[in-house]
Amino acid sequence: MRLYALHNHRRASILCRTTAWPRGAAVQPGLCQWTLLKAVLGDDNSKTGMESTMASNGAMITPETYSVDGILVERYCAEPGSGSPRRKIVCVHGGTQASWAWQDCAPAFAAAGLDVHALNWLGRNGSAPLEHDQLLRMSIADVVQDIRKVTQRFDAPPLLVGHSMGGLACQLYAQTYETKALLLLAPVVTRETNSDPIEMPISMDSLFSPPPREMAYTMFFQALDPARSKHYYDLLVPESPVRCYEATRFTLSVNPARINVPVQIVSGALDILTPAPTGEALAKLYNAEYRVEPELGHNLTLGDKAKCLAESLAPWLNQHA
Repeated sequence: MRLYALHNHRRASILCRTTAWPRGAAVQPGLCQWTLLKAVLGDDNSKTGMESTMASNGAMITPETYSVDGILVERYCAEPGSGSPRRKIVCVHGGTQASWAWQDCAPAFAAAGLDVHALNWLGRNGSAPLEHDQLLRMSIADVVQDIRKVTQRFDAPPLLVGHSMGGLACQLYAQTYETKALLLLAPVVTRETNSDPIEMPISMDSLFSPPPREMAYTMFFQALDPARSKHYYDLLVPESPVRCYEATRFTLSVNPARINVPVQIVSGALDILTPAPTGEALAKLYNAEYRVEPELGHNLTLGDKAKCLAESLAPWLNQHA
């Protein structure tokens, strides 16, 4: 998740004021910040989301689940138990989300012959719980160890696929641990891109709530129908304010010289959280392949268009996994 004021060619310095919510509802931590973001960007038009998903060949793929060192993982495999070696990829979701974010992409990857492992960060969707004070202090960098708990049981390095904050976690992982390649979808960028941050107020004393429903539909679930948008909105969870700060101020650093594997970066042309220029800057940093999806926004993982994107990326994944 990236909050990028300069995408609209203007900056804003806004003081946080108490926000009145409908029907006398109490102000929720984090919602004031989302209201400020809306003012800056304008209107640019333990829960589980696991369910059976249909692969492009018409076969239903129901993910298997397993747990390793407190991390719950959903595994998608078109032909489980076939005995033949399969190329492993690990999918890393973004902030406020969980492994359900891959329900449309993962079956497409599996149908292409890949062994897909979609993990859940600590503290959500079946992974080991975190105390409130623990989650308050969690960094995007902490997701590296969530990934490592899964990959250390593999007999070969995996290819990592990351979305948004998960994309930054994959970059951090790759500068320390061996990987085959990186596929980064609308990733949060590093300090080295010299991108301009947005000074949005973030309280470090409270969890950062998901945005209001209509704003979330525009930011997170663009291209989904109302029923699916509502379904996934109800699965969102509060996020660590530290992670939100890192995703808006770009405080985390990755040494480009240590990313010596093939990288592909995909941006959505309609993305107002991690706009295409940020993805392009990151691609130049890593000498990566880069593409922009003209009809997609920050949501590059859910919906029919995201599924088509996943199918188009499967040959690249198979080449490098």
